[in-house]
Amino acid sequence: MKTLHFLLALAAGIGAPHLAQAQSDTAHHRAIYSQINQQEKSLQRVTGTHRDDPLVFELTGWMEKGVLRKIVAKSNEDGAGTEEYYLENEKPLFVYSTYSRNHLSATPLRIENRLYFKEGEIFKWLTNDKDAGVLHGEDYAAEGERLTANCAAFVAALKSKGPAKAIAPTQVTEGVFAGIEEGDYAHWNMRTAAGKELSWFVLRPDATVEKVLENPKAFAGRKCKVTWKESTEDIPEVGGKMKVQQILSVEWTGGK
Repeated sequence: MKTLHFLLALAAGIGAPHLAQAQSDTAHHRAIYSQINQQEKSLQRVTGTHRDDPLVFELTGWMEKGVLRKIVAKSNEDGAGTEEYYLENEKPLFVYSTYSRNHLSATPLRIENRLYFKEGEIFKWLTNDKDAGVLHGEDYAAEGERLTANCAAFVAALKSKGPAKAIAPTQVTEGVFAGIEEGDYAHWNMRTAAGKELSWFVLRPDATVEKVLENPKAFAGRKCKVTWKESTEDIPEVGGKMKVQQILSVEWTGGK
């Protein structure tokens, strides 16, 4: 098992004469991607962990009738980002990955990669990394093997205890974003229309929250809708497990 922080490729530029073909060869992938995301709220949401020392992957999966359709994986490696697997027959069809280069700097660079599979192999790899080099067939093959192996391990981890156990139900709260409070853990602060001050742990949110963490001041005062849940987490700073309320995602609903 390899880390989420992987070798990048710069796909060949797509000119106007090739645009129709470029759209055609990924039409199926884009259709499945849209279908899964549109159905996500109706799918069974499950969680799990996969260990490959020294790495630990926190996994979230979405299942339909016992079959995994999507997996989001985050590792504990410094600077590692997120890989989203969109599956067909529980095998990779499309993988979207992000991570921050120079994540400790004041201006980290967000790298995005889109990898398209056909018959078990990557046939298209797009990235916004301007410094990446052009890869050859063996590079595509190696990355395809890595992602396929990761995906198989993640599917096994999410289904290892028989029928997957659904996670705690989520809740939605609307209000105005007040900022991020830093400490042992980051906290998302918000104020409701009634003036109530609320705060959630930032533990394992999705990309919508991670974007805010990069520059919280740019979002301060904006109206939003927060999806969150209550869960029992291991918090060493308080000596063990405790119930916490943690933010999962955010949707912006209007201006200031």
